[in-house]
Amino acid sequence: MGVNTENTTYKPALVSCIVTSYLREPEIVERALKSILIQDYPNKEILIVDDNRGPDSFKYSDGLKGLSGLSDNISVLRTEGGHGSQKARNTGIRHAKGKYVAFLDDDDEWLPGKLTKQIYLLEARPEIGMCYTDGYAVNNMYHPDRRLQIWKNTFHRELSYRELLEDDYIGTTSQAVIRVEAFEKCGLFDESLPARQDYEMWIRLSKNYPLAGIPEPLYIYYNNFGIKQISKNWRNCLKGHDAIYERYKDDIDGNRRAEFNIFFHKGHYYLQGFKKERVPAYFISAVCWYLKALFTSPPLMLKQARFKLRNFKRKYTGRKLLKKKQG
Repeated sequence: MGVNTENTTYKPALVSCIVTSYLREPEIVERALKSILIQDYPNKEILIVDDNRGPDSFKYSDGLKGLSGLSDNISVLRTEGGHGSQKARNTGIRHAKGKYVAFLDDDDEWLPGKLTKQIYLLEARPEIGMCYTDGYAVNNMYHPDRRLQIWKNTFHRELSYRELLEDDYIGTTSQAVIRVEAFEKCGLFDESLPARQDYEMWIRLSKNYPLAGIPEPLYIYYNNFGIKQISKNWRNCLKGHDAIYERYKDDIDGNRRAEFNIFFHKGHYYLQGFKKERVPAYFISAVCWYLKALFTSPPLMLKQARFKLRNFKRKYTGRKLLKKKQG
């Protein structure tokens, strides 16, 4: 006996794709938008949030208006009352009409099938508040043609509150798809933090919902050295990390991995400050925090040392290749 499907129709849930943009060349933003438009997921809206400010920023805003013509599903919003990446994301969330919100930084790119796979998982498991994925990192200065998988053998299919206190195993917002109801319950991105607002958001979500991931590279994160990219301010990162520690101190204290995460990153940010400003006090602070991290967990410090050495080798090799090309 056949099934009568004449009156049964299924409409996939609407996904609001939010692209925040600040002083980015139109051709780079176009790459991001086209990576959304080629997604095979059928029901999506695209919200470009224009966060451009400052002298000559009108040319970037005009570029965004021109890109809105790529599809009838694209709308351009503008941040009000100040600006910043988290205010821009929150502006997009407030205007989103979808059941889910997906983020893409204006210089990153989604790979085909990303949305379909993530929404399938979220629909199959309604208890999940957020779905993340693995991805590729591309260094445009040293290795523009090489994709390095970000997590690979260390990807977590499930993440708990405790695990996220121990480290940011998610990273960039370009991989995240989040239920709108999760924002209603947990709140939006914290605009009062000077940096690390995304990490704080993941921690807050994980305190209220299980988080699940797809162990497949489904986006590309571009390290656009030599182009135009907002570089991280080490002072703001340090303040943001300190704020996270104060906010979740009761659950961090006594958890050696979570304590190591705080101490190691404080050393990392002070070292960044020393490299940029050559202030001896910053180097001394970096050494002190690194030693504190070492005494907290020697195995984790050794793991980080190996990671740093691997990255150094990649950069050294990349610089040699770049010199050859320029020569």
